[in-house]
Amino acid sequence: MTRLRGVLAVTVACAAVAVVAFSAVELSRFQNADARRSAFVYAAGQTLAPGVHVQRIGLAATLGRLGYTETRAAPTAPGQFRRSSGAWDIVLRDRDGAPDGRVRLEVSDDRITQVAHDDRDVGAFTLPPEILAGATDRPGEDYRTVRLTETPRVLVDAVLAIEDHRFYEHAGLDLRALVRAAWSNLRAGRVTQGGSTITQQLVKMRLLTPRRTFARKLHEAWVGSLVEWWYSKEQILEAYLNEVYLGQRGPVMIRGVGAASRTYFGKEVQQLSVGEAALLAGMFRAPNSYSPAANPGRARARRDAVLGRMQTLGMLPARDVARARREPVRVRSLVASGQSAPYFIDQVRQELEQRFGSDVPRHRGLQIFTTLDPALQRFAERAVALGLDRLETDVPKLRRQDPARRLQAALIAVDPATAEIRALVGGRDYQASQYNRTTLARRQPGSAFKPFVYLAALRVREGAGAPLTPASVVEDTPITLMVGTKIWSPRNYEDKYEGRVSVRRALEQSLNAATVRVAEAAGLPNVIETARGLGFRGQLQPVPALALGVFEVTPLDLANAYLPLANGGLRPSRLRGIHALYGADAEVAPVNPETPDQVVSPAEAYLMTSLLQGVITSGTASAARGLGPAGGIAGKTGTTNDGRDAWFVGYAPRLLTLVWVGFDGGEPHGLSGAQAALPIWTDFMKQALDAYPQPEFPAPPPGIVFAKVDATNGKLARYACPIVVREAFLAGAEPAPCDEHSGVVDGVVDWWGRLLDWVRR
Repeated sequence: MTRLRGVLAVTVACAAVAVVAFSAVELSRFQNADARRSAFVYAAGQTLAPGVHVQRIGLAATLGRLGYTETRAAPTAPGQFRRSSGAWDIVLRDRDGAPDGRVRLEVSDDRITQVAHDDRDVGAFTLPPEILAGATDRPGEDYRTVRLTETPRVLVDAVLAIEDHRFYEHAGLDLRALVRAAWSNLRAGRVTQGGSTITQQLVKMRLLTPRRTFARKLHEAWVGSLVEWWYSKEQILEAYLNEVYLGQRGPVMIRGVGAASRTYFGKEVQQLSVGEAALLAGMFRAPNSYSPAANPGRARARRDAVLGRMQTLGMLPARDVARARREPVRVRSLVASGQSAPYFIDQVRQELEQRFGSDVPRHRGLQIFTTLDPALQRFAERAVALGLDRLETDVPKLRRQDPARRLQAALIAVDPATAEIRALVGGRDYQASQYNRTTLARRQPGSAFKPFVYLAALRVREGAGAPLTPASVVEDTPITLMVGTKIWSPRNYEDKYEGRVSVRRALEQSLNAATVRVAEAAGLPNVIETARGLGFRGQLQPVPALALGVFEVTPLDLANAYLPLANGGLRPSRLRGIHALYGADAEVAPVNPETPDQVVSPAEAYLMTSLLQGVITSGTASAARGLGPAGGIAGKTGTTNDGRDAWFVGYAPRLLTLVWVGFDGGEPHGLSGAQAALPIWTDFMKQALDAYPQPEFPAPPPGIVFAKVDATNGKLARYACPIVVREAFLAGAEPAPCDEHSGVVDGVVDWWGRLLDWVRR
């Protein structure tokens, strides 16, 4: 008997240990899934400063996405705002909904003139950032996280009413619901009702298979009880609302009420009407059966059932139910994504892993604050979509029916001072192709590489011969070179040659023959050294074709190489999309950018910017003339000789933007950078500069001198020179005086100068 008791005790102890171990493992699995799903990606907060155009940045829509409500009377409660012709008043709230001060924007013609926080002039104020997505979303998901505090009460009530109205009363397992469901199923002779609670459904979504077996239901109930013990009701409900499957958009799953609200109704979840909230809640049980896009009749009937249930439970008065039932079932086309900046979010996830390792997303409550400007991102997506449609309309042969073969574009916008990515578009349609062309497509930069050839030729090097200057004269005539055993003859665009031209003119007009001669004068090893110093990667060989950009580069790397030209010669270590990284309690890892390297002098950067301003004012990019303040834009077109790639890289003092256009398969489209990429760039920059006015470029730094030169020979002008222009030079690189033109006046001036020199001695 004693032995039997001992065996029984051991058996019970082993069973208890097994249950404890099983519970610990399952709870750990749930916690890991919760940590992944609670990692949020945020945009940069919207900065409000004098000069910003409140309509262009969509301030009212931004506040709406943050859960603020517009009022006609003076706002008093946290989360309210009012706008008038002369001012905006915003009553701030913190993440818990508590008061957090008041912001007043003085406005004239929709531009901010003054910013005050709690009646104190602060110069500028930054709103809280918007959530873009989860940091570890699964591939093929349209997912937009919303917090429970941002979710309207009517939507929460609708979900509770139809899914689990006793959610706040049970401990994860609702015995009443189980008995009721079992009785209904028994009477019907089939499964017509489920007794699962919201907690059990969340466990099933995260850990279990959809198979309906007794063992799985038991497993689900047990883990649900553990989850209820470990997490608060609010945490469970928020996770459920964000993870529930709510239909398909082509091959992409719509996950969570945030993405569903955008996808079906084209609005933020805070803006849902009562009828829309009920319609969305009705989809939880069978999203494809009750989809308003696929089955509007069934969706309406299900919506009305949800409304009736809410009335029965006292959640909605009869008049509101009647009004909601009269709402038509309208949904927008499911072509567009409910997710913001999907290519950028992919880039952030890649950067997260490269910089901080794959374990970082496991931190509980991880918050990834990015550099994305939502307004600039909207401008970029619109410019790419409209620009490609316009190209296909104007040149019908470019249109392809197969989505995988359509003309593509990439756009990246960067703050030159910080190297922070402000907007990124990796293709025309993320649903059709998740291939991020800004980071993965390696293409020939063509003429967009030429600024670095000219920079190498203009730099003053010890022990080297006299450098070229913007006024130096080069030959733009057909040229033939021997490359190994082969003859190479580069051709100008449309076979047009200009003869003797200045270096400035050669770059402005992107003259190939002249550029090859400039590269030969600079020395191909020096061109490679200059390009490497600016951050170019990949193979660079000292062959003459190097001058015309025949090597391959990604758009991201090319934009990075232009930054020193726009930033006083400073080269950042990398372009970055992550600004800060926090866990539940503290900073997870330092994200402070590295100190940039001074790769070219401020004077050299200024000189190149001056040359690239000429590309806009009188060169191949003259279509962009007039953007921003006079002389406030610099840039360069890029075209490959075979017409496969079209580029434009241009910058204002606070924004550098690159656009690439081409086919993924490399088929020639035959368009130049000015024809294909520049219109998209111009459309984006026009919107950006209108929303965020730019200053002029800084004054010339030390090391820059100006002089009048004879435009016919590039030498310092004398009184008899026929065409005189003012040009910038690096100090010490000024040309000699003109010896081709002279007259009586020049003789008198020379005599007087010699006399003054003699007197001074």
